Amino acid sequence: MNTRRTGRALLILAVVLGVAYGAAKLNPGSGRPTKMPNVIPASHPQRPAAALVLANSALGPLGLDADTELSLEKLKSVFVGLTVERKVGEQDGPDFVYFEISDQEGELFWIKAQDDDPGKIDSVHVTSDKVVDQYGLRIGSTYAQIHAARPALLVETDEHFHTYVGNPEEKIVYELSCPYAAGYDGPDRNPTKAEIRSGVIEGLVWFPRLKTAM
Repeated sequence: MNTRRTGRALLILAVVLGVAYGAAKLNPGSGRPTKMPNVIPASHPQRPAAALVLANSALGPLGLDADTELSLEKLKSVFVGLTVERKVGEQDGPDFVYFEISDQEGELFWIKAQDDDPGKIDSVHVTSDKVVDQYGLRIGSTYAQIHAARPALLVETDEHFHTYVGNPEEKIVYELSCPYAAGYDGPDRNPTKAEIRSGVIEGLVWFPRLKTAM
C-alpha cells in the first residue's frame, strides 16, 4: 500500500511558507490507507487524464476553495470516466478520509478531507505526471523549469528533510526530490543550493490559503 504523508509535513509546510490554517489543522503522523468497502468505480469510458489541469481555483472540472464539499457521489459525477474510491488513512492522530482518483493505468491524485469534517476538502495531492498545473509543471519537471515559470518562490526543507517550493500568495506547492551529491554517505541533511538546483518535482500539493501571514 502507498503511504499517505499528511500531518506534520503539511503543517510544517504551512508554517515555513507563511500560512495560518483556519478551522482544521493537519495532525502529525504518516497515514497508511485502508480501502473502504463503499467504492463506486466509474462506469463510463475512460477520459484522458491529460484533460486534468491543477489550478489555484480548480482541478479539472472540480472547483477548489476552502468550502469545497466532498462526497463519493459528487466526485464520481465530476470526474466522469475515472475511478473514484473512498478510503481511510491511519495516522498518529485520528483516522482521516480521503478520495483516490485513478485511470486505467493507476492513481492520478488523492483528495484529503478535513479531520473534523470529512465532507469538506483539506488538500489535494497529485501523484501522476499525467496531471499538469496551470504553469505547465508536473511530476518530473526540474527546478530550472519551476524557476523559469515561477521565479518568485520560497524553498524550504522541513525537519524530516522534505523540500518544498511554493509561494505564500498561491495555493499550489511542489515537493522536490533533491538527491545528495555523488559520494555523500552521511546522515540525512538539508540539501545544498546545488542539490536543490538539480532537483525534480516528485509531488504537487494544493491546499486553501485561509489567511496569509504578513
